[in-house]
Amino acid sequence: MEAARNYNAWLFSRCEPHLGRRVLDVGAGIGTFVELAAPGREVVAVEPDPAFWPVLAERFGESPNVEVVQGTADDVAGSFDSILCLNVLEHIADDLSTLCRFHELLVPGGKLLLLVPAHPSLYGGIDRAMAHERRYRKAELRRRLVAAGFEVDTLRLVNPAGALGWLVSSRLRRREHVPEGQLLLYDKLVPLLRFLDRVELPLGLSVWAVARRTMIAGG
Repeated sequence: MEAARNYNAWLFSRCEPHLGRRVLDVGAGIGTFVELAAPGREVVAVEPDPAFWPVLAERFGESPNVEVVQGTADDVAGSFDSILCLNVLEHIADDLSTLCRFHELLVPGGKLLLLVPAHPSLYGGIDRAMAHERRYRKAELRRRLVAAGFEVDTLRLVNPAGALGWLVSSRLRRREHVPEGQLLLYDKLVPLLRFLDRVELPLGLSVWAVARRTMIAGG
């Protein structure tokens, strides 16, 4: 997805209004969103995959405001104003424990910015190839967030056009990856897709959530 620059910018534009000064990027990959979040902020990029974290370390080794951590959220110390978790939670078997850990790491009033794949009915070959544990229903994700201690500010389906493309590729054609040509075409159509995404429809490729750690009583 590194090549899908328009899509990544679109996704980050959802997050940016909610970002505080100190940001944790969970499952940072090769640093696509670290690079976007870093200007003017302190970013901790955590990545468990041994194929990715050396790339992160090399890419941001000279950046004084970026720290790279090999591991998971359990290996991170300190507190954060915001946490980015974009297309990561679906890879984690015990997602509730991870959400609880996110809650612990946030300052009171801090925000979790979360994107997960939507609709269990869309689960197919691409999901299996990407080691997705699940796809989410909105109500199911809300229950998990509340159980972890969050207040949910935003919870909605996004990117209905992407859901149709996923249905064709993953379920109907039984592909195990998104063809590069299809991905690049999709990236070029992002301005149109952003316009279509202004109204929530009952179909979406992903569930987008903004969840907040509640303020301390009396604060």
